[in-house]
Amino acid sequence: MSGEIRKEMNIKPQRHRVTEKSKGTYYNRLKETAFTLCVSVPLWLFLLLGFSAETFAVPDTNSVRITDVTPCSFSVVWMTDIAAQPSVEVYSDSAMTNQITDTVSITPMPAASQGTVQAATNKGIMKVMVSGLSASTNYYVRTVTTDPSNPSNIAYSPLYQVVTASAVVPYNYSSGPAAGFSNDLVPFSVYIRPSDTDATPGLGDLIVLQTDGSPYPVSAFVGEGIAAPEGIADLNNLFGSDGLSRNLIGGERIILMVYRGAGLLALTHYRRVPQNGNMVYVAEPAKGFFADINLDGNVDDQDFALFKSQYGTSADDANYNPDFNFVDDPGGKVDARSFSKFSSEYGKTNVQ
Repeated sequence: MSGEIRKEMNIKPQRHRVTEKSKGTYYNRLKETAFTLCVSVPLWLFLLLGFSAETFAVPDTNSVRITDVTPCSFSVVWMTDIAAQPSVEVYSDSAMTNQITDTVSITPMPAASQGTVQAATNKGIMKVMVSGLSASTNYYVRTVTTDPSNPSNIAYSPLYQVVTASAVVPYNYSSGPAAGFSNDLVPFSVYIRPSDTDATPGLGDLIVLQTDGSPYPVSAFVGEGIAAPEGIADLNNLFGSDGLSRNLIGGERIILMVYRGAGLLALTHYRRVPQNGNMVYVAEPAKGFFADINLDGNVDDQDFALFKSQYGTSADDANYNPDFNFVDDPGGKVDARSFSKFSSEYGKTNVQ
């Protein structure tokens, strides 16, 4: 590794929590207007107008993803900064002139037990399923996040487009007669900090699993169908860019993003699909070569940038990711020892 990169690692990383504010909404415009009024007009005039900071404390909305897209449904997941009430608005056009929310089925926090729902809500982790849709059809959706303590405080996300899948076709016609296939169920254990005092650590966290070749990820709550701190994702719910069921043979790269909420940053983990035995198994995702962090086959600047973002973190930090602790360190600190091990592999190509 070059001397410039080594020198760069001596710079102590600065940690910022960056969130994507809801844009283009009536309430956020009012919030900004209220702030402008506060700093540019006398306080008595602001009070006379009847405004208050609390009135415009709309929930923050970030990390919005379209997930679990099938021929007849999809879900939307996101995070917010309060224990909010989640919902969505659905439109048939990008101009938002034809709202169809009342003609489809909206299910907040789907397929989750009451305990999981409560844990996720307390962490500000939201999920809404939209069903009763048509296959191969464009829909447009935005999230609606309501503060239950003041229902007039509502945040809207930007509008997102989603195209439903074409069909569930668990057969492969590529060579010879049709051959059926099935994918595995993939469990994943989320990271729990040493200081976590929850009665059931990890419960309510949300795992979002994306694989190369699929336009949309699948998602699963930790603690549903398996004991926390594990969640289990069904790879049979992945579809390809052609809108048909994916046949995963094993070895494909998967990206697991864990929504943790409660002031903790989302963690990203890179793994590979387990080898497919053409039966439905519960199979752990496979790790790749440690220094090829993003599993693209090369140990390069992209891996260095990922490592640099974790350098200096310890096991109890809000953004700590154990994937970057390359040495047997009980304290879990990502320090010079991990960097030394990483730098010795820098520049390698075609790694497995």
